[in-house]
Amino acid sequence: MEAFMNLSEVKYLKFKMPEQEQQARQVAYKVPIVTLLKNEFIQQEGWNPNYININENHVSRINLIATVIDKQTSESLITLTLDDSTSTIQARAFNEDIRKATDINVGDPVLLIGRPRKYNEQLFVTIEVVKKMDPIWTKIRKLELQKNFNLDSSGEKTVIQETPTETQSGAEAGIERVSSSSLNESGDKILNLIKDLDDGDGADLNQVITKSGLTEQQVQPVIEELIKLGEIYEPKPSKIKILG
Repeated sequence: MEAFMNLSEVKYLKFKMPEQEQQARQVAYKVPIVTLLKNEFIQQEGWNPNYININENHVSRINLIATVIDKQTSESLITLTLDDSTSTIQARAFNEDIRKATDINVGDPVLLIGRPRKYNEQLFVTIEVVKKMDPIWTKIRKLELQKNFNLDSSGEKTVIQETPTETQSGAEAGIERVSSSSLNESGDKILNLIKDLDDGDGADLNQVITKSGLTEQQVQPVIEELIKLGEIYEPKPSKIKILG
């Protein structure tokens, strides 16, 4: 599989990239790579986001935790090949966005937020954000996906069940749902606190709760929504950090 793209391909993606900037921040779904590859990619017209149709869910933004098994770099393109133990997929950054992946190396476990794209029948993910993670998170995500998608854990490369019935809901199919509405004032407040309290390794969750003036029961759903929207992540237990 070719890691690099020719000039016409790069120009094509450069033209398509404003679509991403025009879209409001959307849910970044946690989906196994094998599920992305086995489901239908829908190309839409205009500024409507392209998506992968997974059990009637329009997955236009993806949250992956995987290991980098290959990296290819050119002047205007960085390509990372990611393996999450279910399959592999390429993630690409173009032009000025290549700076997002310059410090990522082969062997690194990473958290990647991006959007699915297809060119010449090859599915890949454009990189919005990519961060190195503690290796423990690859194991945690693998267990999470095995549970949510009924994956077979007996082999190195896992498989998914056959196509679900028409009555199967998104939750039953493993797709996490969260409101895509704009974050309220509590969300903005929590984001600002995380930024202010970050000592370099992330903000302490208990400190965020205390400083917010809200109860733990009020803060926890906000934290969960911010994680699902790809605004923040957990670099280590009880630590939260702005993603980007």
